[in-house]
Amino acid sequence: MTDLAGRRAFVTGASSGIGLATSRALALAGARVAMLSRNLDKLKPLAASIGEAAFALRGDVREFRSLQIAADHLKKKWGAPPDIVVANAGVVQTGEIASMDPAAWAEVIATNLTGAFHTARAFLPELLTSKSDLVFIGSIASYQSFPTWGAYCASKAGLLAFARSVAAEVRQKGVRVSIVAPGAVDTEIWPGGKKPPAEKMLKPEDVAAAIVTAVSADRRASYDEVRVMPAAGLL
Repeated sequence: MTDLAGRRAFVTGASSGIGLATSRALALAGARVAMLSRNLDKLKPLAASIGEAAFALRGDVREFRSLQIAADHLKKKWGAPPDIVVANAGVVQTGEIASMDPAAWAEVIATNLTGAFHTARAFLPELLTSKSDLVFIGSIASYQSFPTWGAYCASKAGLLAFARSVAAEVRQKGVRVSIVAPGAVDTEIWPGGKKPPAEKMLKPEDVAAAIVTAVSADRRASYDEVRVMPAAGLL
């Protein structure tokens, strides 16, 4: 088992899918885990099911102040800031650009891209004080475009560029930056009628395993960009 004993992790979008699986995997590896979600009622029993290593926080990555409050709370609760931060929160809105509701576009960018910036901005000052890891959850859509997924593709391509910029700024200062970019994953994020067959997709645990590998690697190594794809060849 990977040993993350003594590590302190913060995961956004932790009430389902990749965020929940990552929280479980980090705790199983020995880390203490703070799980953030907008839906605290849903999150609390999930955190409790993980055990004493995990606890739930209400927060919204679209609001910078919400992330600042979380960062301050964790430093007080643990006596030290997190040294693993996983910026995972994400949403999907699909539709042809010619008819897409601008509010739907704005929600995707605010959550998937600006939310990642808010997370990094709130936690990087403390991450820079120790050897630490910052993980962004990208997508195959960070590298490839799909019709009717324009907002999502734009958010994830922007996230890739953002993560590369952050890495260039902090890699010489003790912070490893990884972007984990999965293909199709069997989660709740899929819009109605667009979800591929479950047996052809990744499970959230597959992505969580890649994240644990990245943050537990020897400090001489950095998993800068990790693509995790379904073996069946599905994007």
